Amino acid sequence: MTHSGDKTHTITTRGQLTALAILLAAIAGLAKWHDGPVYWCGALLGLVGIGGYFTRFDSPRGAAQWLLAAVGFCMVAMFTIQLLIGVFS
Repeated sequence: MTHSGDKTHTITTRGQLTALAILLAAIAGLAKWHDGPVYWCGALLGLVGIGGYFTRFDSPRGAAQWLLAAVGFCMVAMFTIQLLIGVFS
């Protein structure tokens, strides 16, 4: 085996933070607008964020990643609630 060098281990990855930022943007959009094209763009953005959440937090390592995964799970629940409020109102 060859040694390819040491990689520094960060607490979070850029993809994890990006997925949470996309979810946060979608929640903010859906909280303000409940109809029209902005609502549907926020809904699509949220679906992308949920996809990113499930792919980037598939196996969190360490307490910090578990904490971010829990925050992300709450954000997914909040997005779902905001989406349902817009759809059924």
